[in-house]
Order: sequence, then structure tokens, then C-alpha cells
Amino acid sequence: MGSAYAVGRIDFTGHETINDSTLRRAMTLHERDLFDAGKLRRSLARINETGLVEPLTIADIQVARHPDGVTADLTIPLRERGRRWWALSGPIIPGLGSYQASISSRLPAWGRGVVDASTYLVTFNLLGLARPLLGVLPLLSKAPPAAIVLERPYLPGQGWLSGFAVSPQLSARATIAHYGRTQMSRLVRTTLDGTPAESLEVPITGSGPASGELLVCTPPKPRLRWLRRGVLLATDIVLAVAY
Repeated sequence: MGSAYAVGRIDFTGHETINDSTLRRAMTLHERDLFDAGKLRRSLARINETGLVEPLTIADIQVARHPDGVTADLTIPLRERGRRWWALSGPIIPGLGSYQASISSRLPAWGRGVVDASTYLVTFNLLGLARPLLGVLPLLSKAPPAAIVLERPYLPGQGWLSGFAVSPQLSARATIAHYGRTQMSRLVRTTLDGTPAESLEVPITGSGPASGELLVCTPPKPRLRWLRRGVLLATDIVLAVAY
């Protein structure tokens, strides 16, 4: 609606440890592009997918129009997620698996691109009662996790340079297999699922009785949606079992 605007500057605020280059690589809307609300939504979805910040919506974005009437600056306020967290897991029925405790921490801010340390996780794993029923239920038994892992989770915009994990306890074959599974999972998900479309709220203008109200435009559901979801679920199960 109205005149078309070009994107002037895109600024990120509120982040202390995340490098600007990591955030900009996730964007599909860039400076000097023609402003596109669809690209902005996809950009926010990709930033949310990194897991580095609290979820963003298009309502969070601040838009400042230039006096020239053809340029607008965007400010994206961020709230970083905690740098450390812990987790406990175990079987619902005692004896049918192992108990695991893990502590994860993001590294301090340093470097750029693939060496941006803030995008890496160091995880310490502790395992108890490992595979107690191995002889009885071999199909439920899995190899214990590595004690210490350095991981760079998958990052939109840096696909082939992310999604890997290394550890002294992991062989080269296991490391390559983990990387391959991650990339395969992302490729299948992107191909079949893509970026979920959002509803668009358009204000109704004019002098009619509905003037000033919002018209909600809902995108159509993709074709063969049930089949796509089935293939995605089957892929996740196969990769989980293989892992």
C-alpha cells in the first residue's frame, strides 16, 4: 500500500555477544533492497531459528522514514537468550535406558563468520546406569553421548558452515555422519516444508462501514500437505534412530 520504499539502514540493538555478521547472514532483506514485508518476515523467522535470541515478530520492528519519502531505516531490537543452561533426562520406566545430565554454555564473543565464537556451544555430559538391559532389549540401547562436545548448531545463512560437532570421544566417521545427518535433515525440511507463511493484516481504507478495520489475508495451505508432513516425520525418525 502507498509508495514503495527502499531499505536504508538495518540496525540491530540489544545484543552484546552476538556478532552483527551472524545476524545479517540470516537476513533475506538487505540494505538498498526494495522494502518487502514478506522478506522481512522470512528474515525474522530465520533469526528466530538460530535460537540465539528471544522470538521476534514483525510488530517488534521499528521503521523510520526519511524526509525524501522513498527510504526507510529498520531497527531490530533483540533480547539475547541465556548463555548457559542445563538439562536432565532419563527413561520413564527405570531400567529401560540411561540417565543423562548435561550442562551447555555458549562461548564468549570473538571473531566473525565461521569463527564467531558466540555461535558455538560447549556441552558436558554425564551418564548414569548406561544400557543396563543391553542383553534383554538391544534395540532400545544407544551409544552413550560424548563427555564433552564443541558444537556449532545449524545457522540460517551459514548452512554448510554450521551444523557440526567435534569431540575427543567421537571418531572422524561419527563426526562426518553427524554433519551429514544435520545437512540432510535441513535439506529435506527446506524442500518439503519451506518457510511457513504468515497471515497478513491489511487495513481497509475508504468511507464504507468497514473502513478502519483489518482484513486478515490467510495464505493457502501447500499442496499435499499431509504427505509432506508424513515424509518429514519419517525422516526425523530415521535420522534419530540412526543417531
